[in-house]
Amino acid sequence: MSSESLPSIGDMMAASVPMVRTLNLEFTETTTERAVVRMADQPDFHNHVGGPHAGA
Repeated sequence: MSSESLPSIGDMMAASVPMVRTLNLEFTETTTERAVVRMADQPDFHNHVGGPHAGA
């Protein structure tokens, strides 16, 4: 099976880890050495003083 027909790591994580979908995480780079994940600023995940919640 070629790598072109395999789902991306980000797609597999979104399918198997609900929090990835909840936080709308975007896997922008995945290699055997590192993963770069982007999380957009989302007002729903701000704390009581307007900053990002520590759990997000």
